[in-house]
Amino acid sequence: MADTRTMRGLDGVLSTLELLPKEIVSKRGGPVKSALRKGGVVVQKAMQANIRRVVTDTVAHGYVSTKVLEKAIVVRRDSNPRRSGASERYRVLIARGRKYPDGRMNKGKPVTAVMTGRWLEYGNEEQQAEPWATPAYMASREAALKEVVDDLRRGVQRAILKYRKGRY
Repeated sequence: MADTRTMRGLDGVLSTLELLPKEIVSKRGGPVKSALRKGGVVVQKAMQANIRRVVTDTVAHGYVSTKVLEKAIVVRRDSNPRRSGASERYRVLIARGRKYPDGRMNKGKPVTAVMTGRWLEYGNEEQQAEPWATPAYMASREAALKEVVDDLRRGVQRAILKYRKGRY
């Protein structure tokens, strides 16, 4: 369910990026890396808020939250963004390998945050779906895109100033 968005209002910024020397724009990801990460953090915060909401609903049934799933939602830089046709890419996901401290087991395997997140999002034969990731993404994607656009503009302006001062 990939939602590819076209960033509007960046025509001037993108043309300015193309005019700058490559070592400025691509140096450790440049302003694009920083802007995309900040956009990902907006989505991450929305997902964590939804998890807190879902967990609060289940606490009424006697469960105690360990916040493992909430803490496992992370923003990661893709090490190979070209496989998706991008030059820079960040993903918001559930970190693998996060296990619950109380040793919960399911069919002989330790229960992980990824398993719990999927069970909540899609449900299973024992539990009805309680979507948390998709609604959080849909509600926060415009704010995330705005954050990317705003931060990218600021980053390009900083890069231009540094270049003019000869710091590159």
